[in-house]
Amino acid sequence: MTLEQLAFISEVEAAGTIVAAARNLYVSHTTVSRAISSLEDELGFAIFDRSRRGSTLTDKGAEAIRLARIILENAESLKQLGESRETGALHIGAYPIGPTTFLRDVVSRFNHVYPEYTIFLNHAGVNDIIAGVRDLTLDFGLICCLPELWSSGRASVQVTELFESNLVIICSPDSPLSKKPFVTPNDLKHEIFILQSEEQVLYMMQHVFFPGDMPPISMFSNNNELIKTTVMSNHMIATYVEMVIADDPLVKSGRLACVPIKLGAELYKLKYLYVRPLKKRISAAERTFIRLMPF
Repeated sequence: MTLEQLAFISEVEAAGTIVAAARNLYVSHTTVSRAISSLEDELGFAIFDRSRRGSTLTDKGAEAIRLARIILENAESLKQLGESRETGALHIGAYPIGPTTFLRDVVSRFNHVYPEYTIFLNHAGVNDIIAGVRDLTLDFGLICCLPELWSSGRASVQVTELFESNLVIICSPDSPLSKKPFVTPNDLKHEIFILQSEEQVLYMMQHVFFPGDMPPISMFSNNNELIKTTVMSNHMIATYVEMVIADDPLVKSGRLACVPIKLGAELYKLKYLYVRPLKKRISAAERTFIRLMPF
């Protein structure tokens, strides 16, 4: 059993397929497949059930992944015993960041593990975060991204999908939209929008939901409190990622309604991605931060 084998099974579980894991690790998929098969032979049980759709964990495999990640994290900590900590800081780019309560929880728990570390959590656009990760001014990024846009950015960075979340509108509870189980672009074409100032939000409106016939946009802003209070008082609507807005006090109290958007036959989802530099070793602190994420 080797650390490389443990790293391979951890990456396959995170990436979903052996091919995707091999791409992230810069090795051939044959190398990954053989290493996993050798480890399974040594352990005496299958870690993954393999199919054309990907690799899913067996019951024993799930426990193996948990233990493997503990071993990998401890091994990383051992490596760093002989190293001076370069900055004692993590520089993280995040989009969106406004009402993201789960990120605040992660930061709080991280500070218990690494009290000597300072976290710089920067709100920026997706393209700026990718550029910062690529140029090493950011240690890593956490971004929501439209599925239609992601392929154009991933060649310059390493990417792991953490989870998917529904795209929703927020509206006044008095709006007829709030009574619907979901809304479609057709339901929204006469509504007045407030949008966040981010390229992919405008792209989504112009090319995904309303090609050639944009509804009126009242305001662009990155001030989330302003967006929410304006929606409440002026019967406008705004779009958010459900994971980001669902625990907001205004939504939980019923002062804002949250309704998923359906495109075609499916609810429209955005990917929440962990973006890191190419060929840069992940520090124990960064690995711990990601491990604390709720996914």
